[in-house]
Amino acid sequence: MHLPPLDVAVYPVVTMSHGRYGRSGRPTSTSSNVPNSPDFSIIQKLVRHVFHSSRVIVQQVERLQGHLQQVYLVRMADGGALMLKCPPPFNTRLLRHEQRGLETEAKIVELLAANTQLPVPQFIKHDPQGGSLGSPYLMLSHIPGTPLAEVAPYLSASERSIVDRTLGAYVRSITSLAAPSFGITHRVFSGTGSTTWREAFLSLLESALRDAEDMLVSVPYDSIRYHAARHGYLLEEISEARLVPLDMGGLENVLLDDRTKQVCGLLGFSNVIWGDPMMAAVFTNASEAFYEGYGECPARIGPAHVRQLLYAVYRAVVAVVAHYYRPQYASEELDARRLLTWALNQLSQV
Repeated sequence: MHLPPLDVAVYPVVTMSHGRYGRSGRPTSTSSNVPNSPDFSIIQKLVRHVFHSSRVIVQQVERLQGHLQQVYLVRMADGGALMLKCPPPFNTRLLRHEQRGLETEAKIVELLAANTQLPVPQFIKHDPQGGSLGSPYLMLSHIPGTPLAEVAPYLSASERSIVDRTLGAYVRSITSLAAPSFGITHRVFSGTGSTTWREAFLSLLESALRDAEDMLVSVPYDSIRYHAARHGYLLEEISEARLVPLDMGGLENVLLDDRTKQVCGLLGFSNVIWGDPMMAAVFTNASEAFYEGYGECPARIGPAHVRQLLYAVYRAVVAVVAHYYRPQYASEELDARRLLTWALNQLSQV
């Protein structure tokens, strides 16, 4: 299915700090004693403005840790909940491909909701001319469910197979969406994407290497660029740009229903490109059940395998560099370096 270019909108945001905040607007835990605490009345006003009702009451706002963006769980007096996502704090260093994460997520969630039956968050828009609410924000409805990361150790083999099979089918549905050009989302939507996947991928890889150079990160730059140039012609075999959610399928981005143990929600759409579906991290060490749901299994030899090695190099470089930009968010640098070394060694043998 081909999709027309979309406009990228700017959404209004409230910047909040760590911790939980009750209706008084004061923190309810010691971890939240930091500058720029949220004004609870502004959050209440924001939510009422979105729903066009003065009867909507916010009970509590809780900061969710472990996310690049500022993510808050907004609990309502009626028992409901919303997820409020804001840009990272102003002093957070971002990699080049992360600059438009919230814009990307907003458009991709809308796109998937309009073109698929996937359990993605419902996107609640707000008028950018929000008066006193002023600054940009993005709000997503809260999908009930528990992250697979918390549930996985307790699933039976058959329950996990059902989850993997469902996830494979969902990834197939996502990657069936096509665009007229390749590359990062905002460029494709604005009509300035690359005409070939080779050009788009090499641009992504070079951006990551320049991020590394900016921070004087020690990685084998010459070897990476050599193998990318040497094997880059194999990327030309990808002739159609498909939607690729690079982070979807991670254990934190798959939500399971607590009762049925089946997939009830998908998250992780801020890091999305248009290109080769096999670049998505979900294909790394995927199970047989996943490939049954997806409908095909990638070749373990030949051009497709070489392309996957190039994608592994890219993921490893990004993970290593992210550690130097934000050590608190990226704690797996050694694993990423091992992956990088392994992938480069494999590429040197083909």
